[in-house]
Amino acid sequence: MFHARHGGITVAADRAAVLAALTGAPIDPVSLASRLLVITPTLLAQPLWSGISAVPPDSWLSLTGDGGARVHRWWQPPEPHLSVARGADGLRDALAAAVDVRTATNADVGTDLSGGLDSTPVSFLAARSLERTAGRLTTVRMGVADPVHDDHVWAAGSTEVLTAGHITHQVFRPGELPEMFDGVAEPVTGLDEPIRWIRTVSRIRRVSAWLGANGATAHLTGHGGDEVVMAKPNYLHGLVWRRPLLARRHMVGFRSLKRWSLGATLAALTERHSYRSWLAEQAGSLVAPFPPLTRPMFAWDYPLRMPPWVNRDAVGALEARIRELAAGAEPLARDRAGHLGLDIARQLGSVVRLAQSLTAAQGATLHAPYLDDRVIEACLAVRPEERTTPWSYKPLMVAAMRDTLPVETLRRATKGEFSEDYFRGLRRHRDQVAEIFDGPLVAEHGLVDTAALRHAALAAYPPGVPQIALDAAMATENWLRSRQQKPVPVPMSGA
Repeated sequence: MFHARHGGITVAADRAAVLAALTGAPIDPVSLASRLLVITPTLLAQPLWSGISAVPPDSWLSLTGDGGARVHRWWQPPEPHLSVARGADGLRDALAAAVDVRTATNADVGTDLSGGLDSTPVSFLAARSLERTAGRLTTVRMGVADPVHDDHVWAAGSTEVLTAGHITHQVFRPGELPEMFDGVAEPVTGLDEPIRWIRTVSRIRRVSAWLGANGATAHLTGHGGDEVVMAKPNYLHGLVWRRPLLARRHMVGFRSLKRWSLGATLAALTERHSYRSWLAEQAGSLVAPFPPLTRPMFAWDYPLRMPPWVNRDAVGALEARIRELAAGAEPLARDRAGHLGLDIARQLGSVVRLAQSLTAAQGATLHAPYLDDRVIEACLAVRPEERTTPWSYKPLMVAAMRDTLPVETLRRATKGEFSEDYFRGLRRHRDQVAEIFDGPLVAEHGLVDTAALRHAALAAYPPGVPQIALDAAMATENWLRSRQQKPVPVPMSGA
């Protein structure tokens, strides 16, 4: 929900673009610059128009009789007090209810079935729910060209069990669906903000259309499982003070898995920034090198970094905005693990909202049951050091689905990797990547150096810069093309 002032009163809508059109609000150049961050935290992901505000996901808006408005907080994250054994039933019940809500209003449903521990539980719960409602289920899996990708092995075990008459399975072989980067230069219209899934938009639309043509009106995805079922490794920062002996055991395991050096690990553990001071520090580090993957990240959020093609004026303006926000910023939860878990769930929720808008126009609307309030609560109520350990994969999900999934499926400890698809799509659709960065509007808005951006995308990607930085640039450029608004220069950092 969004709100703005117009004609002396507060007006609200579920689309920021509607309020922008009503009020004639210009694009906020600093908010636009924030979308070029490798990862944009929700603190910075505000509406892209000046004068328009978003209602936080944990709050609601009331309009007052005098034309004003008040924001009321209605939700608080639970304290992480449960063991996996005690919390597993809560996750199972919450996820089942989230699936049931969709099957109650959609007689024919599609689900992803990659074979992983996110999509597979959703498929099994949907199959059970649709059997009760006499509905139909179509599972979808996308074939991967990479010969070492093992999703198909695990998915096969599930399809052998899901054999009821109301269930059908569809496997798209490599090449049957649009590859990554297909159509990235074609403006995606009707969105409030850039969609970070830009390189797979064509595929998302095609699957939605296929499911719709085959009767499904909803497409349930496993997106969100990684974000809410497990805790990120920054839980170790709090654990070392609460249970130092347990923290030591976990750190030994993670250092072996992730190749963390002892010195870097100790430095990360002893850093004691508050959320506000961490933000202020990040404001001054926007152009610092990206931390290597072998460096432990125990901070409040992922590092705030700009790729090297962003202009210094844009960096300076964003630095000033972050410092301004840091002065009054409050974390989303009491500890770092809870804050980061909620932040990445909110980030993904924003992307899913955009994808829902796209898929609703194609056929089967995308839904992410893992991002429902009750599912998030059930996960956050479990202690982070039990949701994530170096010795087992998604222990909370395994415990929750012990009576629902086949035993073999619960033993999976791998996760599919898609770099082969990424680089193959980049090579095949090089023309689209070249087109979207040919005279880019992000440069006209004063945000990027065109030559540096094109060189990175087409010739030599800078070492150490995450590939998702290119997604951010493509998504922002695509969004600007879809709107074709008059460019607004970024203010100088000293202004």
